[in-house]
Amino acid sequence: MTGAFDDDPTDNAARPKGLLGGGLPTVFQDATVVVKAPVGTTLESIPAPRPPAGEGDLSPDEEKALEACKAGVTNLHQAFWIAGKSLETIATGNLHRTSGQPNFADFVWTNWEISESQIYRLMDEWRVGEALSQMGWNPRESQVRELVDIKSAAGDRAAVAVYDAVARTVAPTGKRVTARLLGEVARSLPPLSPESSPAEITKLVRDILAPPAPRPEPSASPKSAAEVTAGQTGEVSTNGSGGPVHTITEVGNNSDSPIGESEAQPSNPKESAAKADDLARLNEALALLREAARSISKPAVRRALEQDPQTAQAVLDEIDTNLNKIGRAVAVQRPT
Repeated sequence: MTGAFDDDPTDNAARPKGLLGGGLPTVFQDATVVVKAPVGTTLESIPAPRPPAGEGDLSPDEEKALEACKAGVTNLHQAFWIAGKSLETIATGNLHRTSGQPNFADFVWTNWEISESQIYRLMDEWRVGEALSQMGWNPRESQVRELVDIKSAAGDRAAVAVYDAVARTVAPTGKRVTARLLGEVARSLPPLSPESSPAEITKLVRDILAPPAPRPEPSASPKSAAEVTAGQTGEVSTNGSGGPVHTITEVGNNSDSPIGESEAQPSNPKESAAKADDLARLNEALALLREAARSISKPAVRRALEQDPQTAQAVLDEIDTNLNKIGRAVAVQRPT
């Protein structure tokens, strides 16, 4: 009895040997034209292991062998959504009805030793895996499994949006998307619904993974070197003759001054705080713009338009509107 990824030595040339024992050539087996399976999808398309042809650069044959092997390993990750779609097609069409095993789960176990719980998990996940692969991602089955609750509550599109947002947020940092990370994000998200847009989900994910930096506290009035030293040591600096070294503000506040200096006029603390807040807002906006510039690319925009043209166009229009607002806001005369 063979498993899901096993080779059956009893196979003959007439039986298709694509992925999962029923791969791409299956639909063509009665055709008069022979269709060759893509490299990496059959065992025959992977070269046999052999020692290096030499030192240094790969030979043309070794380059081809490497590409075939890379395709074969890639199929290991793609297998879960290919298998899920295959299983759902069999179940929906009752294609096993003449196999002598009317029970679908028994039919699958006999042929591939896939448990009933795994059957329905694969059938439930394949659409998310396929959608992410079309967007250029290469998800693992264990990763998509972490999004099942989101998929059940808000649909496939929401699950895809969460993965895509996580992947695009961590990509600039050099980190990898992992099942653990996706699980943590999924548990941290507020309840999503089918009406939750990809743009809303992206913002929620980014707030979890990269929350905005807290605004700095309003800066206090600058202190003199003597005051800083005094604050650190608990002592007041002296002028070498035993007397304290007075600052300008201390002199101005001295009502016993022999020359009658007027008291210093303190600046408006509310005005200083407002200026500090304005600068903090500009720095915060700059940080957000830098993050946006790192996460947006033409390929990502094209993929979004292909996935959901109407929603993506609305998001792009809003981006244009806000960029225009920012442009008008910063178009002020600046000191030279």
